[in-house]
Amino acid sequence: MSDKKNNKSIFCNHGPTLWQTNHSGLLADSRLAVKDVFAVKGERNSAGNPHWFKTAKPAQNTASSVNKLMTAGCNFIGFTHTDELAYSLEGNNIHYGAAQNPKLKGYACGGSSMGSAASVAANLADIGLGTDTGGSIRIPASYCGLYGIRPSHNVIEKEGLIPLAPPFDTIGWLTQSAELLSSVGDVLLPQQAINKVNTLVMCEALFELVDPSLQAPLGKLLEKTKPYFNHHIDFKLPKSSLLSELADTFRILQGRAIAKTHRDWLELPDQLSHFAPAIAARFKMALALTEQEEQEALKIQHEWQAIVAKNLNEHSCLFLPTTPTTAPKLGADTSALRMQIITLSAIAGLSGSAQVHLPLADLANDHPYGFSLMMSHGNDKSLLACVKHLAAHFKQDTPA
Repeated sequence: MSDKKNNKSIFCNHGPTLWQTNHSGLLADSRLAVKDVFAVKGERNSAGNPHWFKTAKPAQNTASSVNKLMTAGCNFIGFTHTDELAYSLEGNNIHYGAAQNPKLKGYACGGSSMGSAASVAANLADIGLGTDTGGSIRIPASYCGLYGIRPSHNVIEKEGLIPLAPPFDTIGWLTQSAELLSSVGDVLLPQQAINKVNTLVMCEALFELVDPSLQAPLGKLLEKTKPYFNHHIDFKLPKSSLLSELADTFRILQGRAIAKTHRDWLELPDQLSHFAPAIAARFKMALALTEQEEQEALKIQHEWQAIVAKNLNEHSCLFLPTTPTTAPKLGADTSALRMQIITLSAIAGLSGSAQVHLPLADLANDHPYGFSLMMSHGNDKSLLACVKHLAAHFKQDTPA
């Protein structure tokens, strides 16, 4: 019996299993788990919602990103569960259940790429292919102790992907090692210059966004990271209110993009009744947003883009917390936590930057945790090379 059949909370019932088109290549025989929003020729996707699956038509072509991974030798293990239409960071699907965090019994994986994260964390797959719009790769990576990348916006073509909010949607992936994370980038990312990242940029205000119990461990991670870089730069935000405006700015711009993409479908009679109440409420909110709200939010986005452009370049990266907490318990009310998470994750989202989570914390309670490095748009391969070398640097400093 396949791993897919044994793990129904992680893998979907539909789609191919143990499908391999090439047994050689950079990723030969790597087990690939794919979030159920990527097209595979002849198959239907649920996007985390049975009604969507029921009305979907079989794909005419396989998503380009999946094709590239298959050509590189991957073994497609199966489609993995996602939060409905990927519009959640929780990792709990009212229709298909919640995948338990394999690294932390009784705790959540985070979403919306929950199945892809759980499959890798449980060692059922080597590569978890997913998407990240508002944090759907980075949050599961933090909760499950994985490496995870949100690439620069639009550097990987999204053909064959069910969209959520195209101005923010990215194709990302999760792995157990920095080396494999980088190898997948060699397959999926376009040709880019790989520059030496010699400058670490820090913003003290970002540390205040995490739970007080995690601030000291983050400080230790920062001190351990600093020696890898030749230069260290502190920057202060031009106005303190920018941080408090991040989450709402992203909420509005994401919501407007969702409405523009899915309005006709969402406004069909009784359509929202097919969704979990919390996600249906988000769709209603998105449909009610106005152009004036969007224009005001765009002003804040442009401010953040200017801040990133001023403080980051092809040789520098920003050290930042990935999540404000470690994984919450399964079934916990995370409604307030959602906006706290988005405050951190929106920095990359609003600026279109590349961000990688490194699971390098060693907390006393054994909860997975770590930090992120972020680089400006188009420096994905430089960031991956930096992460790979930094992970090795941490490993060398760990007592045997």
